[in-house]
Order: sequence, then structure tokens, then C-alpha cells
Amino acid sequence: MKTVCFLIGLLAVGGSAFAQSTPAGISRKILLEQALAPATVEDIRIDEITCAPGQGAPAHYHPCEVYGYVVSGQIEYQVSGQSPVILKAGDSFHEAANQPIQTFKNALADQPCKFVAIYLAKKGQPVIILSPGTKN
Repeated sequence: MKTVCFLIGLLAVGGSAFAQSTPAGISRKILLEQALAPATVEDIRIDEITCAPGQGAPAHYHPCEVYGYVVSGQIEYQVSGQSPVILKAGDSFHEAANQPIQTFKNALADQPCKFVAIYLAKKGQPVIILSPGTKN
């Protein structure tokens, strides 16, 4: 519970406010700064997800805002209607609620990738929904 409260605090306080109060000997790098869409957030869920080489999620969307951070490896990421990009360790990403994700998979054939996903959801809401016609 303390971790969730801490993360809510991180989301609520702007990066510039943090930068002004960083003590000597500690460095801070803003990984992602994104305005929140108007929404009711009742649950925050944080997942650490590991994908085997070449594996990933089928086409899907999230009914809530998602913020992510690539811990290791590389991820091929494509929002429907946009060009694919490669996310590398240290990269962060944002997925708007209901935004179709065409591709999200490990871009490497010889090592796993790991990322952290933070879901800002409503109570009892699923965090991922497969696109119609997609098999799991």
C-alpha cells in the first residue's frame, strides 16, 4: 500500500517540482511527462512483464491509461495507424485509454525483454482487451 501511495504521489507531483527539490548526490532524469486524460482512477496496478525471445501480446487495447518502462531488452511497438518503433531498455511509453495496439513484442530473438506497466484503472475494470478477431 505504501508503494501505491508513493506512486500516486509521483504521478501527482510534476517533474519540475521534483527537480527543484533533489538533494545533492542524487540525480534525477524525467523518463516521461504526460498530462493525464480526465478519468476516474480507482485502482493502480503495476505489473512486471517478461516476454520470451520473439514473443509478445496479440493486437489489443487497454480501457485505461497505461504508462510503461522498459527494464531490459527491446520491444517492437506499434500503435494502429502509426509506424512501428523499437523501445530499448530505459525507454518509457504511454498508451492512451482505448488506443489500439497493433504490435507489442520482444524484438530480440535471443534474449527475453522485461518491462513495467502501470495501469490507471477503474475498480474491477480489466486492464487489457484483445482486439476483435484476435486469438490469444
